[in-house]
Amino acid sequence: MIKYSHILALCSFLFLNTFSHAQKIAVVDVQKVFDGYQKVKDARERLDKSKKIAMEELQIFRAELEKIVNELKEMEEKLRNPNLESTALKAKYQEKVKEAKVKQDDMIAYDKRTKATIAQRQRNLLVEHLGDIRTAVQKVAGAKGVDIVLNSSETQLGVFYVGDKFNVTEDVIVTLNASATKKK
Repeated sequence: MIKYSHILALCSFLFLNTFSHAQKIAVVDVQKVFDGYQKVKDARERLDKSKKIAMEELQIFRAELEKIVNELKEMEEKLRNPNLESTALKAKYQEKVKEAKVKQDDMIAYDKRTKATIAQRQRNLLVEHLGDIRTAVQKVAGAKGVDIVLNSSETQLGVFYVGDKFNVTEDVIVTLNASATKKK
C-alpha cells in the first residue's frame, strides 16, 4: 500500500508541476506582418521606383539601338545600289555594326546589373526588417503573457490550424507601425 501512495503522490506532484508550468502559445502570420509593416511598404515603394527607372533606362537603350539598326538598314539599301561608290560606305557600315554591338552589350550588361541589384534589395528587405518584427512579437507576447509564438504563414508547414484567440498578428502589426511612427 505504501508503494501505491508513493506513486499516487508522485503522479499528483507531476500533474501539479505540469499544470503550474503550462505555457501560453500564440501564433503570428509573419508574412502578413511583413506586408502590413509601414517601413516595408515604404521600402517596396522605393524598390518599385527603382524598377521603373531601370525599365525607363532600358527603353532608352532600346531606342538608341533601334536608331542604329535603322541606320544600318538604310546603309544596306545604299550598298545594294551598284551605281554608288561603296568603299567608304562599307567602312562606315562596319563602324555602325561595331557601334550597334557595343550598344547591345552595354544594354545587356545594364539589364543584368539592375536585375541583380533589385534582386539583392528584395532579399535584404526581409533581413532588414526581421529584427523589428521580432522585437514587436516579443512586446506583444510579453503584454499578453505568451510563452511561445509560432509562425502561421501559409508558407510555413508547422501550423495547420489555429483558433483566432491565439492569433496575435494584428497586434504585432499595430505595435510595429506605432513604433515606426514614433521614430519619425
